[in-house]
Amino acid sequence: MSVLHVENLSKSYADRTLFSDVSFEIAPGERVGLIGVNGSGKTTLMRILMGKEPYDGGSFGVSRGAKLTYVEQIPELDPKTDLYSFTLEAFRPILDLEAEEERILEKLNGGDPDRERLIARQAVVVETIAREGGATFRALTRSALLGLGFTEEELSRPVTTFSGGQISKAMLARAILSKSDLLFLDEPTNNLDVTAIRWLSEYLRQFRGAVLVVSHDRAFLDDTVTRMLELQNGHIRGTQGNYTRYMELKLDEREFLMKKYLRQQKEIRRIEGIIEQQKRWNQERNYITIASKQHQIDRIREEMVEPEKDEKSIRFRFPTPAPTGNEVLVLHDLGMRYGDLRVFSHLNAMIRAGQCVCLIGPNGCGKTTLLRILTGAECQTEGTYKIGAGVRIGYYAQNTYDLSDEKTVLGELYDAFPSMDVPSLRGALGRFLFKNDDLDKRIGTLSGGEKARIRLLKLVLSGANVLLLDEPTNHLDIASAEMLESAVEQFEGTVLIVSHDRYLVRRLADRVILMTQDGLVEQRDETEDLFERIIERRPEKPKQAARPDTDNAYLRRRENKLLRVKARQEITRIERRIEQNEQAKTEANAKLSEAQAANDYRMMQTLYETISSLDAEEAELYESLEQAERAAMELQPEDEA
Repeated sequence: MSVLHVENLSKSYADRTLFSDVSFEIAPGERVGLIGVNGSGKTTLMRILMGKEPYDGGSFGVSRGAKLTYVEQIPELDPKTDLYSFTLEAFRPILDLEAEEERILEKLNGGDPDRERLIARQAVVVETIAREGGATFRALTRSALLGLGFTEEELSRPVTTFSGGQISKAMLARAILSKSDLLFLDEPTNNLDVTAIRWLSEYLRQFRGAVLVVSHDRAFLDDTVTRMLELQNGHIRGTQGNYTRYMELKLDEREFLMKKYLRQQKEIRRIEGIIEQQKRWNQERNYITIASKQHQIDRIREEMVEPEKDEKSIRFRFPTPAPTGNEVLVLHDLGMRYGDLRVFSHLNAMIRAGQCVCLIGPNGCGKTTLLRILTGAECQTEGTYKIGAGVRIGYYAQNTYDLSDEKTVLGELYDAFPSMDVPSLRGALGRFLFKNDDLDKRIGTLSGGEKARIRLLKLVLSGANVLLLDEPTNHLDIASAEMLESAVEQFEGTVLIVSHDRYLVRRLADRVILMTQDGLVEQRDETEDLFERIIERRPEKPKQAARPDTDNAYLRRRENKLLRVKARQEITRIERRIEQNEQAKTEANAKLSEAQAANDYRMMQTLYETISSLDAEEAELYESLEQAERAAMELQPEDEA
C-alpha cells in the first residue's frame, strides 16, 4: 500500500514539455530523494502533488486520510507574523476549531434562537479539540522552537527579521509539528548550518512518515534517503539506495548501454558491407541474401536505444588571474558589533597566495559579515585588516541583493561590463544556459538557480584574482555545483569560501578554519571528524565485541572481489570469442567471393552454411555478453559489500 501513487503525470508550458509520463510510488516510511538540473521540474512536480499547480495529463492519488505537508524553498512571509504564531500554523485545524468555538459562544451569549443545534455543535468541537491535542499544542510549539536554539525573547519577533537559516528551521519545525504522513521538502538544507543539517538528518531517519526531498546537498542525501529519483530530459528514473549508490549504478548502466549501442552500430556497418558486396555479384542467390541481411539490420535498429545524454549544464573556467603579493589577506583582532550586540571579535588570520581556505561555523557567528567587511560593504568596529598588493577581489554573495529585479538578463550584464560588446555578452550568457528569449527576461522573474548562474557569470567575467564565495552551491543543481568545484580547483588565484557543503569542503579545502564569536580556529582534523566536533557529538568508538562482524565483513569483501574479477574475466572471454567469430566470418566471406568468381557452387553452398552458423553463434555470444555485463553491473562495489 503506497501513501502516494503517481501515474503518467505530464506538465507543459507553451511549446515546452517540462516532463511527461512520470510514474512512481512512495511507500509509508520511505525516504526518497529527487534530483535534476535547475529547470527540470522538481519544484513544479511537488507543487502539482500539493494541489498548488495544474497539470496536463496523467493522475496521482494519496492514500485515504493521509496528511501532506510542503516545506517550500522560498516561502511567502507576512512581516506582521511573529515566530511563535508562524510555527503555530502547524496546528491550523485546531486553531480553526477554537475560532469556531468562540463564534458559537458569542451566538449563545447573544441569544441565538437555534440554541439546541449550537450546543450540540459546541460539544463536538470541544471533544475534537481535546482529542487532537488542544491542551498541549501550544506548549509543544514553544518547546520545539526553544529546542532548535531560539530564545524566549525571539518567539515574539517578526519572522521576517530572522536570517534565512533561522527561517528554514522555523519552517521545518512547523512541518514536524504538523504530524504529516508525507513530507515534501524543497532544498531544506539551504541556509542551514552544520548543526541544523545534522539535526534534520537525524530527525528524518527517525520520522515514521514518508519523505520526498529535493536537494543538491550530496552528503545530506547520502545520510538520509533510501531511494533516489531523477528528473532528466522530461522523464523520471530511479533506484534503491542513497545518492552515491545511485550515481554508481547510473554510470555503470550508461557504460553498459553505450557499449551495446556501439556494438549494434558496428554490426549494422558490417552487414551493410556484406549487402554492398552481394549487390556487386548481381545473382539471384545474392538478392535472397541481401533481403535476409536487410531484415537483420531492421531488427537491430528496432532494438537500438541510444543512451540518454545528460541535460545541458553550465561549462566554464576562471581566466588566468593576475599575480598578487604572497600575503593576500591579513586580519588582526578584527571585531564587529551592532550596538550592544557583539557579532565576533579577535579574528586573527593570514591567507597566502594560491590557497583555498574554507570558513565554517554556526549560523549567526558572522561569516557573511566578515566577507562584506573584506569587500568594503561594511566597516568593522574593532581591529584592522590588510588587503595584499595586486589583489582584485571578486565577491559571490549568498543573497541576490546585488541584482536589479527591473533589469533584463542582458541588461544586467551590460551594465556590469560596459566595455564588453553585446555578441561577447550573448556568448557568455549562452555558456551559462541563457539563450534567445531568456536574455530579455527580467531578473525579478528568474528562479533562485537562474539568479545564482548570473551572479556566477559576473564573478567569472570580473577578472578577480581573489574569490570570496558565500555558500556558492546554494540554489545550484548538482551538475552546476560540480562544475563550480572543478573551476575553483583549477583556479590559480586565492579563494576564501564560506560553506556547509561537506562535499565541497572535502574536495577543495587546503585549509579549514572554524569561526566562532571569539575568534578563528585553524582545523587539523579530517573533514568528517571536524564536522562532528562542530556539532559537539562525536560518534562512539567501535567496541572490541564487534570483531566477528569485522571478520565477516572482510570475508564478504573478499568474496565480492572474487565475483567481480570472475565477471570481468567472463566478459573478456566472450569479447575474445566475438572477435574470433568476426575474423572467421571475414575469412569465409573472402573465400565465398573466390568461389563465386570460379562458379564453384558446391564450395559456395558450404560457405553459406558456415556463415549462417557463424551468424547464429554471434547472436548467442552477444546475448551472453549482455547477460555477463548486467551481472557485473549488479555486483556491489567492494566498499559496499
